[in-house]
Amino acid sequence: MIWARPEAGSKELQGIIWFDVVTPKHALFTKALIERSPPGMEHIVTTRDYAELNSFVKKIQLHTISIGEFGGGELYDKLRASAEREKLLANFARKNDFQISISSNSPEAARVSFKLGIKHYIYGDSPHGVAPNKLASPLATKLFTPFVIPKNKWTQFGLKSEQVIQYRALDPWCWLIGKWESLVAKRRRKLGRNEKKEKQRVFIRMEEWFATYLKRDRGISKVLERLVETIEKAGDFEILLVPRYESQREWARKEFGDRCVVPDSAIDGAETIAEMDLVIGGGGTMTQEAALLGVPNISYFPSVKLDVFENFYFPRRLSKKAVNPKGLINSVRNMLRNIDDENKSYLERAEKETRDFEDPSSVIFENIEL
Repeated sequence: MIWARPEAGSKELQGIIWFDVVTPKHALFTKALIERSPPGMEHIVTTRDYAELNSFVKKIQLHTISIGEFGGGELYDKLRASAEREKLLANFARKNDFQISISSNSPEAARVSFKLGIKHYIYGDSPHGVAPNKLASPLATKLFTPFVIPKNKWTQFGLKSEQVIQYRALDPWCWLIGKWESLVAKRRRKLGRNEKKEKQRVFIRMEEWFATYLKRDRGISKVLERLVETIEKAGDFEILLVPRYESQREWARKEFGDRCVVPDSAIDGAETIAEMDLVIGGGGTMTQEAALLGVPNISYFPSVKLDVFENFYFPRRLSKKAVNPKGLINSVRNMLRNIDDENKSYLERAEKETRDFEDPSSVIFENIEL
């Protein structure tokens, strides 16, 4: 199969695109789409109010309009916040002349767009997120997704097969593609420093406490004490513990602040990850960034199977799977024992597997219609 596509921006489009961004990952994807959109397009980006997202869009310099808020972890609060945000977005969209809207399964943007006759396009790599998919995916004009996710994972939510457009890449490639070479060069310089026995670093990303698809008692936080002990016994490693929410940050500082570095705010994942020797991921996006940058990484996501990992990262040995605390601890211990060799091997495999990737933004803009 030939995956070559026209360059992004080759299609003539005129009008205003409304992007709705509800997580830092969506912010990165949206910023990449805006930077490579066709000439003549205008862009308006809406977000919802919560601390992690607020600080992140500022960090990456994405201009946004905050409408509504994040509902937190309780189902009723999620429902209330969603209903209120839908009303606010409806008033906002009615006052603007949007031709199309784009989101990553934002139920509010999808429903407002559908009711106001705006074509809504969705990109995503998370069919395991059943709740938002049931609410948003059936209303999409088209849905864009990585080639490793079977179309039937999306058609189960009501889409027709021809509405699902696949690109030969993984979602983080959309924002990594422009700086991948410089980040890999940073990786090579780090490998050179490792040979001089400089202090090495382990990155731990905490899990989604508030996601509907994740069981909180089965994530990274439940095994964090054993995990930190294992790393400390393996050598003199600096541990960077990266939370997702302010409540997580407070908990992490209280419990592990004397043994781990806990960032004050959201971080630029790719730039930081490129400097790491091992990434232990309690979610998907930053673990994917590590895999594509050739950083040894372990995916600990026991609540649900992630298609992109099961179908791409694990079989190509770009990521190590751990499904229970014992497996996670053993994998960490074994990888740190040979961490220099692991770094070299992961980087070689990442360079090989990304060689024929295409730009997701090109695929998206070639398949949207005003």
